[in-house]
Amino acid sequence: MEEMEGDIEIPGLHDACLELAHVVLASGQPQVSRDILETLAARFEREAADFALLVANAGRDTALLARAVHYLVDAHALPLMGTDMEWFRQALACLVELAVPGIALSANGAAFLHDVETGIAQALQDLE
Repeated sequence: MEEMEGDIEIPGLHDACLELAHVVLASGQPQVSRDILETLAARFEREAADFALLVANAGRDTALLARAVHYLVDAHALPLMGTDMEWFRQALACLVELAVPGIALSANGAAFLHDVETGIAQALQDLE
């Protein structure tokens, strides 16, 4: 069953958050307690679910939140980050803003979007 924020379903979010919890808790131990993993995953899930209404109201697929968490697993999550949530909150907020713009940008701020566009094209080309 997927985690819900009100009535908003977020497909894949639980599994993505469980994977993230596993990565950040890895500390050379072969096994981290399932209870600890589930507890941290639930915290990540609650944080991500806070963005569900914004995403849904923009007419976007809420599964983008799970995809954003998977992106964080690949690009930003490091073993031994532990249970600190601030990095996750800030990184996810930035990713959601890029995917679902909600702020009018100045010309200077918007210029960075071209850099992001170039980086995205490069990353997608690397997948081919």
